[in-house]
Amino acid sequence: MAEIEMPGDEVQRLGELLGRVVDLIDTRPSGYDPADVGPPLVRPGTDFDDAWKDGRVQVKRNSKDLKDGCDAIVKAFAEFDTEMGSSLKENGSRSGDAAPAGGGARPSS
Repeated sequence: MAEIEMPGDEVQRLGELLGRVVDLIDTRPSGYDPADVGPPLVRPGTDFDDAWKDGRVQVKRNSKDLKDGCDAIVKAFAEFDTEMGSSLKENGSRSGDAAPAGGGARPSS
């Protein structure tokens, strides 16, 4: 039987980190004023911030989709693992019900 190696802890951690990105993507540093960077950079900084608003929405949406995908992968592998474990237990108990080899009644002599 082929062995499937699933880095579940890593996928779960990735999902948690992506959730953190989604939570923090809309935050801004407190007290930031574009004028603090100096006159030559005020306009480019403001332009970048305005342009980034659309990018922020897209990054947030994509990060949420990736997080949901990670959660689904972890859940699917956990369910598969549980089903396989139950299947092995059922098969083991069925074979355990049969008389062991050579353990049947012996003819009297």
